[in-house]
Amino acid sequence: MDIYVARQPVFDRNRKVIGYELLYRSGSTNSCDSADGTEASLAVIRNTFLLLGEWVVAPPGKTFIKLTRDLLVNSVAKVLPHQSTVLEILEDIEPEEEVVHACMGLKEAGYTLAFDDYTLDSTPKTPLLELADIVKVDFTKNTNEQSQAIAQRLANGHRQLLAEKVETQAEFTAALAMGYDLFQGYFFSKPMILQGHAIPYYKRNYMRILGELNRTELDFPSLEGVIKQDVTLCYTLLKYINSAYFHVVDEVTSILRAIVLLGEAEVRKWASLVLCTLMGNDEPPEVVVRSLIRARMCELLAGNVGLEARASDLFLMGLFSMLDVLIGRPLGEILKGLSLSREVKRALLGERGDYRHLYDLVVSYERGQWERCSRHASKLNLNPERIPSAFLRAVEWADEIAKVSDQSKEQA
Repeated sequence: MDIYVARQPVFDRNRKVIGYELLYRSGSTNSCDSADGTEASLAVIRNTFLLLGEWVVAPPGKTFIKLTRDLLVNSVAKVLPHQSTVLEILEDIEPEEEVVHACMGLKEAGYTLAFDDYTLDSTPKTPLLELADIVKVDFTKNTNEQSQAIAQRLANGHRQLLAEKVETQAEFTAALAMGYDLFQGYFFSKPMILQGHAIPYYKRNYMRILGELNRTELDFPSLEGVIKQDVTLCYTLLKYINSAYFHVVDEVTSILRAIVLLGEAEVRKWASLVLCTLMGNDEPPEVVVRSLIRARMCELLAGNVGLEARASDLFLMGLFSMLDVLIGRPLGEILKGLSLSREVKRALLGERGDYRHLYDLVVSYERGQWERCSRHASKLNLNPERIPSAFLRAVEWADEIAKVSDQSKEQA
């Protein structure tokens, strides 16, 4: 069975990612019918943890995964690493003696248990709730008053409260005030635009460098001058070119030589990547990681949708898709200062076309919106089987880039 796996971040109160919930679908993305829940969960366990490797969930973070009743009572979950796995008990599982006994065994084995989709109508003292370490509350299924009442009902207990499907900064702030401990949703991907709010100097400087990097008439000496304006860019470029990946015989100590060895297009891409990473210092790291995943996934799929010659453009399209979040300004305003291709700008601003279809496909896949992803694949004549491997390769690459970037910033 084919498995399509995306991952949704779980944040703490400081907007730090503490783990990911795996969103999955088994079978072809052309199909609108979901497979049996037990078989789908088994496919996730088999393919994600045993075949794809633990990097997909970015250890040492937690991995949240939903289990059906059959998987709970058959102890299938015990093949998963207990230190890093959160097992979600679905809301429709009855607290039968066999189920409660299985959950007690998992707790004793060191697993973290989460009770899914708690509402005010849920039984306050169900044995499964008493065993849960985390209680998830869907903010789209509860009003603010109901979400607050749930927090008050479960306050002062041993459990952490997780606010699920938090889509705006205002909802995140409200959930914080209610006492929720953990958060899921795409609130982190929405820009906080404050009228009269000055852009920090370092971000203005990085934006200026980005603008110069993307000038069409740029040559090697002028590109060298742009990079030399920032010590972190110089440091990371030399570290990059002297890494084992390039197998250079003599250490490269000249910025100009490093540029010549890489080539103009590759340097533009690399420098844009570094600058976006640096601009994300005051945002949740997931914003940068998500931008990197989008960039790499767009690039990897370019050849499959007849746009192989525009792969560099598509990389920048994905990379710059969250500049409004990183900078705190409307995306249209930011793009005016960048000499990107007309197609990239139009796609990022929502204009229909192959670039936008690819962008929407990538975003819908990362969010586990399988049917929407399938529609865009059809418009691009893209074989859906190409998408999961591109996503997983992009995740691996993005996590590695983010890790190297963190190390470089610490040492620079």
